Amino acid sequence: MLDGRQYTLKIYIVMRMESLSSVSYNSLMFQILDIMIENIHNGVYQPGTLLPTENQIANKYKVSRATVRRVFDRLEAMGLIYRRQGIGTFVRHASIISNPLNKFINFFDLIRDNGYQPRYSQLSAKIITPSDGIIQNLSLSKDQNVLFVKKIFFADDIPIIYCINYIPTWIFETLYTDEEALQPDFIEPDFISFFDEKCHQHIEYFISNVYADTLKGCNIPQFLPIKDPNLPVLIINEIGYNKHDQPILQSVEYHPGNLINFKLIRMR
Repeated sequence: MLDGRQYTLKIYIVMRMESLSSVSYNSLMFQILDIMIENIHNGVYQPGTLLPTENQIANKYKVSRATVRRVFDRLEAMGLIYRRQGIGTFVRHASIISNPLNKFINFFDLIRDNGYQPRYSQLSAKIITPSDGIIQNLSLSKDQNVLFVKKIFFADDIPIIYCINYIPTWIFETLYTDEEALQPDFIEPDFISFFDEKCHQHIEYFISNVYADTLKGCNIPQFLPIKDPNLPVLIINEIGYNKHDQPILQSVEYHPGNLINFKLIRMR
């Protein structure tokens, strides 16, 4: 029996980055991988169906069987296929799940894929001295600053996501001035390319803390068309790490109401 105390269950989700932007598209393996992912997502290969053999795919695309085997290994690691010894390789039913919570999702792609026109607005951007909490989360020293950005994402001019970013200035300060960093197009619209191409800091994975609150419990600007103070809000507070396990980003996302649905794939 509960004794009246409040209990909080935190679920931490590690999201591996499967971005192809950091790897040369001259690689045959990644070209075939891109084609296979698209065919699975577009239903060319339906969930539960048997995929062509490695030899068949190798012959179709004029590549080696070893290349196709690497493609299958990557698809299996992404949870899109599974292998049955002596039978073949099948498409997982989980491959049809949209907006999986354990994968990084570009907001522009998410909004566009749902049939809406995406855009965003940068509410503010400034270089600040971080709080003790941000210093700890991003492994900063007391004399290091962060780029603090607030922004809203829209679907057909309807505001649906409020997002806050804390980015250590050390990842870009030798490449860009503070004035450039404050511009609205500095980190958007291609958020991942900002780290990969502008800062040469590939995000390998996120560790996310996912929890719920109500609108009245969140410090959200009054931008929502819904003013119900008891409106539920999904919050994703996450830290992104580079290949050296060094934190290079803290992001806090607010997803109010049921404007966007996420699904979580839970593996045994």
